Amino acid sequence: MQIMKLKQINKRYRTKKVLSEISLKIHSNEIIALVGENGSGKSTLLKIIAGLVYADSGEIYKDSESLKIGYVPEIPPATIPFTIVSYLTHMGRISGISSEKLHLRIIELLDLFQIQDACNTKIKQLSKGMKQKVIIMQAMLENVELLIMDEPLSGLDYKAQKELEKTLLTLKEHGLSIILTCHETKLLEVLADRILFLRNQHISEESLLSQEACNKNELIFEIPSSYSIDALPSHLDVQKESFITEKVKVVEAIIEQQHTDEILRGLLKEGASVKQLNPIHKMKKAFNSYF
Repeated sequence: MQIMKLKQINKRYRTKKVLSEISLKIHSNEIIALVGENGSGKSTLLKIIAGLVYADSGEIYKDSESLKIGYVPEIPPATIPFTIVSYLTHMGRISGISSEKLHLRIIELLDLFQIQDACNTKIKQLSKGMKQKVIIMQAMLENVELLIMDEPLSGLDYKAQKELEKTLLTLKEHGLSIILTCHETKLLEVLADRILFLRNQHISEESLLSQEACNKNELIFEIPSSYSIDALPSHLDVQKESFITEKVKVVEAIIEQQHTDEILRGLLKEGASVKQLNPIHKMKKAFNSYF
């Protein structure tokens, strides 16, 4: 069911045109990924959808005037001098939520995000991934139907990304629609029902994710941090490595399907732990060629 429709949205900042004739539909219970280069207008479009910025022209139709929208900015407040519960209580009161309703909603969100044990921890002491959860919870205090998120996965380590990915899919299961910006193609494959490409002020392509695989796999594994990347098999195309502890690092790589078994055997002999092995879909190839 459609919950919002944008028709011929235009936006200009002084002499620079940012968005031109943007039209799109948002449906209930779906995750939309908005993809584009830095400066392409993604954040502006999200703010227009959220009602934080006005378009110069065009129309926005809501299925219901009471449609509740939550907005999570790309850069959250740098320092929040509260515990999780006190911060959510403070923000809920600012929004005018009654004390009884707010108390019940905070308990519900703590359970949904599975951070009950940390509820009295000061936010400045939390990891970046946990802080991101708190900001999302704050945006959801009013039982929103549409959640808008600007680069929610940016700067998170592998573990935090996986936890947030799980959280977003859970929110979708609870009936939320989500529109987010994201550059991590492997996460787009898991999260997004639709991908909108924003380029030259236009939505230039709307792509449903293809499940048709090409001849390569994406491999994510953990290995002792002392192990040198240079010692990895030559058929392993390393994309990224990051340390999750002093002793363990995560490696993300691409391998051709014909070499997969051989490489897995070699990695296991070196004490590696395989976390993911997924075929690369044509969506990723299209995403990479887009830029």
